[in-house]
Amino acid sequence: MTEYCYLNGSILPLSEAKVSVLDIGMLRGYGVYDGITALGENIFRFKEHWERFVNGAHALSLNIPITEERCEKVIKELLGKHGFSRSIIRLVLTGGSTIAGIEYDFSSPTFYILIEKWEPLPKEIYEKGAKLLTYDFQRDWPEVKTINYIRGVNLQNWRKEEGALEILFIHDGEVLECATSNIFIVKDGKIITPGERVLHGITRKVAIELMKDKYEIEERIVELSELKTADEVFLTSSFKDIVPITKIDDFAVAHASQSQGHPGTIGPITQELMTEFAKVLNS
Repeated sequence: MTEYCYLNGSILPLSEAKVSVLDIGMLRGYGVYDGITALGENIFRFKEHWERFVNGAHALSLNIPITEERCEKVIKELLGKHGFSRSIIRLVLTGGSTIAGIEYDFSSPTFYILIEKWEPLPKEIYEKGAKLLTYDFQRDWPEVKTINYIRGVNLQNWRKEEGALEILFIHDGEVLECATSNIFIVKDGKIITPGERVLHGITRKVAIELMKDKYEIEERIVELSELKTADEVFLTSSFKDIVPITKIDDFAVAHASQSQGHPGTIGPITQELMTEFAKVLNS
C-alpha cells in the first residue's frame, strides 16, 4: 500500500517527501506540531486542534501557509487515500530553511501533514489500569505544542524497562503533565487537573465538557503529595483517549489499593468518563 503525505502545497507519496537538511526544524528544533485522531474521514475536533495550532504558530512567529478550510480538505483527502478505520494525523510547521544557522524567512515555512494507522493500547490497560513514572522536568514554553520532545524521547527506554505507559513530569513539588498526555486526579468526588504551565489538550477539554455538569471541576496547581491521596487518576490523550492509572512509581492509586481481591480495579468516575468519551468519539 502506498502511503501519502502533504508537503508544502502538494500531496505526494510519503517515500518521495523530502525536507531540507538546512531546515530550522532540523538544525534548531524550531517548530510547532499538532496530533489529531480521525475515525474514517471524520476528524475529531478539528477546529479546536486548528485553533491550538494557530496559537502555537503565532507564539513562535511562524507563518502557516494553508487556510483552515484547505487543511481540513487535504486531511480528508489523505484519510480517503489510506482508508484506515482510525488514523493519527500529524501537522508539522517549521520556519523553513535557516539563515545563518539561527534565523529563518517568515515567508518560506515548511509545512507537512502525515497520516498513520492508529494502533490501540492493549485492552487490559483500559480494564486494569496503567503505570506512570514521575520525572522532575518542566518543558520550555509548556503552553505551546512545539516539536521539542527531547526529554520525552530520551526517557522512553526507561519507561519501557519499568513497564510504564507514560512519564509524568513534576517540578517544584507540582504535578504538571505527561510526555504525551494530560493528567487528572479524582478526590472526594471532585475532578482536578493542572491548569497552568501545561499544554491544554483537546481530549482534556472534551473530558471537562463531559463531566462539568455532574462533578465539580478544578483547574489549578496540583501538589505532588495529592497524587498519593487521590481516589482515582486518569490520563487524556488524542491517541490514547481516557486511560485509567492504577500505579505511580511504587505506590498504588487509592481506589486500586482499596479494592480487596481485585488489584488494579479502576475507579467509577474514570469508568464513567471512559464510557461517555467513547460515545462522543464514535458519534
